[in-house]
Parts: sequence; C-alpha cells; structure tokens
Amino acid sequence: MTTPDPEQVLATPVDEKDLGEQLAEAGKGPSKLTIGLAAAALTAVAFAGGLWAATAFGSDLANAAPGQRGAGGVRPSGAPQAPGGAAPGGRGGAVGTVDRIEGDTLYLKGANGTEVKVKLGTDTTVHLTQPGKVSDLAPGDAVTVTGERAADGSVTARQVTEQPPR
Repeated sequence: MTTPDPEQVLATPVDEKDLGEQLAEAGKGPSKLTIGLAAAALTAVAFAGGLWAATAFGSDLANAAPGQRGAGGVRPSGAPQAPGGAAPGGRGGAVGTVDRIEGDTLYLKGANGTEVKVKLGTDTTVHLTQPGKVSDLAPGDAVTVTGERAADGSVTARQVTEQPPR
C-alpha cells in the first residue's frame, strides 16, 4: 500500500453532502460507546455539582466545636442551622441549650447566643434518656425541639428531645 501524495488528497473534492445527512443515509446514529461516555460525563458533572453544593451550603459535624455538636449551630443530622438555633427554611423546630423555663415556655440559647422562645403545650412530648416531663429539663441541657414556628419566631413544641452529653 502506498501513501497518497498530500497535495493530491487536498486537491480531491469533498463530498457535497453534510456529515449528518451521510450518517442518516447509512442508518447510523451515535454509537453505544458515545452514549455511554456522554452519560458518564453527565454523571461526573452532577456528582461534582453535588460536592460543590454540600461544601457551599452544608455544615460538617467535624468542623463544629466540641461543645456545639448537636446543640445549636449544627444539628445531629449535620444539616445547617439557621440563626438563633432555628431550623432552616421555616420548617419549625429549634436546637440549643436550655436557658430557663418559665411556666409553659422554654427559652433556648442558639449557637450564636440568640434566644429562642419555645411554647410548650399539653400535647408536647419531652424525650430524655427515657420519656420525661418538662420539669426534667434544666438550664444547660442541650435539646432539640420539633414543632411549628410562628410569625414572631417562637416555636409551639410537639416534641422536646434532650441530647446526650458530649
């Protein structure tokens, strides 16, 4: 087999048809390998985007101060905490340290020192190491409150859970 002269190759006219038309006439589309590589590239981009989002918007328990893990600032789930120990996105609930209890109101201190007022009702449950009552809580206890957030920022508690000491 002889190698063609480069000038001859360049002088040869190119087919007038578009490459897309030629492939359509031949009945060929993109190969399975091409489709597989495109899917792998898309998966890699989505994974990298997820890592970026977790880094940019998430919290990490490893980065929390030892006294703050699970109590204000970082919830035990590792989800980010809104200012004052309030759950993000207005979902209701709060995390913090019990500051004081006045009647049916529990006051928490969030990670940044902001006070969160928690309204306790007759249907509010309190979970300690074993089921307990509001009177089982004391200032300094780390708790998680689940409930409904009101417009004034207070929370009507459905459940108060004491976090284990760290």
